[in-house]
Amino acid sequence: MKKIAVVTALLMILTLGLAVTPASAHHHRGHFWGGFAAGAASGVVFGTLFAPGPVYIAPTPVYVAPPPVCRDFPTQGYWRQVPMVDAGGFTTVRSEWVPPSVQRVCQ
Repeated sequence: MKKIAVVTALLMILTLGLAVTPASAHHHRGHFWGGFAAGAASGVVFGTLFAPGPVYIAPTPVYVAPPPVCRDFPTQGYWRQVPMVDAGGFTTVRSEWVPPSVQRVCQ
């Protein structure tokens, strides 16, 4: 149906173009608007004939990573040896308690 309308419009434009006497290059007495209208109409006809159809552009794929799996591991408290310098310049060690804590590991 669309092609029939386009071909009919094209034939009408060609018939009018052959039937009308050529006007001068100047736009006296409204000849400019006739040429403008014929150019616009032929642009519409040829635009519909040669225009490509609608094109589907797929969106880019998106990768969503799964959330990390986290686990808590309790650590035991322990004693550590801390070096200490006394007033006489001698180095000794004293014991210091490190309290237990929780360590989180995510994969």
